[in-house]
Amino acid sequence: MKLLVTNTQSAQAYSIIRALRPYATKIVATMEGNHRWAARTAHAANSRFVDSRYYVPRADWDWHAGIIQKENTEREEAYIQQILKICRQEQIDTIFPSHDALVYVFSKNRRAFEDMGILIPVPCYETLLTPLDKYRTIKAAQRVGFPCPRTYVPENSSDLVRITRELDPPWVLKRRFTVGGEGMAFFTDLALLREEISKIRDPRAMPMIQEYIPGRQRQNFYLIADRAGELRALFCPKSLRDSNRLHSGSASVESAVSHPLVPQIERLVRDLQWWGALTIQTKVDIRDGMPKLLEMNPRLGLHLWYRTELGCNEPLMCLKVAQGEEVPEFCNYPLETLLLEPLEDTLRVGLQILDLLVYKFRTKIRGMSAIDPYNAPLSVTDLVRVYKRDYFGTKRKVFSPYWSYLLDDPLPCLLWWYAFAGLCVRNLRTLGR
Repeated sequence: MKLLVTNTQSAQAYSIIRALRPYATKIVATMEGNHRWAARTAHAANSRFVDSRYYVPRADWDWHAGIIQKENTEREEAYIQQILKICRQEQIDTIFPSHDALVYVFSKNRRAFEDMGILIPVPCYETLLTPLDKYRTIKAAQRVGFPCPRTYVPENSSDLVRITRELDPPWVLKRRFTVGGEGMAFFTDLALLREEISKIRDPRAMPMIQEYIPGRQRQNFYLIADRAGELRALFCPKSLRDSNRLHSGSASVESAVSHPLVPQIERLVRDLQWWGALTIQTKVDIRDGMPKLLEMNPRLGLHLWYRTELGCNEPLMCLKVAQGEEVPEFCNYPLETLLLEPLEDTLRVGLQILDLLVYKFRTKIRGMSAIDPYNAPLSVTDLVRVYKRDYFGTKRKVFSPYWSYLLDDPLPCLLWWYAFAGLCVRNLRTLGR
């Protein structure tokens, strides 16, 4: 296999490279970014397991803008032509995209690559649209009885007034096409929400307004489905510690493979006619104890390492499903194992203390109300307790690749920590809310 891996700034790209290196005679990585430095510091591209690297133009501008269409935009066409050039030069036979926008672009251009004998593990464009579109995702979940927050897409200012009357604040403003919570905002003031909506000029970019789900606990489901829509792997870890109070994300989890929502997940996969990798993100509603759907990611995601480090080679499974091979079900996850991220936690603990200080200043001194009173920051004592439980408890522990392979492959690990620090800085605006 001569493999091309894209979106090498993403955590999942590094796990894909490590998982498929034993099966590849060559691995080529592409680097894209807003400028040369951002592209060159894409951490996965700097792995010692990568043989060649190429700069390519970004292909996600129009996707982020909500311009979703069967034909390539000018930017997307430039990207595809550059990828085709690299494939010819390096004799690539497999491409593995794992970012929403790139999965979307490659799905539209599958025929051009198939004509060159190149395998890409992404479903067709029509199948992909529903899990990519956050609003269509909610509609699909409602059809099969999967719990969801109330969700609307406003058409005009009067529609906005009606929606905000039906939903209690805070109101969650979320793009229909986004990744990692980018562009998501929380509003308690109708005037500010109306001002933000008024900035939208293109109706295709109109975001959703969603009910805020109060509480602290997250629950994600990671799965691989075959061509018949049957689950070949399912991992549904229990979240123990959050990475961010308001945005979805877990900082430590415990391995698990069963959950009461599995029947709804199976119905949802069949309804979508889905095959390959899918991540379903939910948040447990403290009001009724039900996990409510936040979004789906039609790809291998940020925490792919959970499964690869526990012995499940999901990237290889995806390639076999794409080739039409019969893939045996993976059921050998070790249970009750803690999955931890020490490198990231060195930054998280500082942010959590700062979040606590800002929260107390806003609520105790300035008398401001919290967005989610059920999800207050942990006290310093509680922070010490949960970190002590995670790192010094008796349960078996598995650490992220950025810690486990720091000495074996140092450059991508350090560059990931650098990128994660930048993400923490961007999230400072949500502290204390």
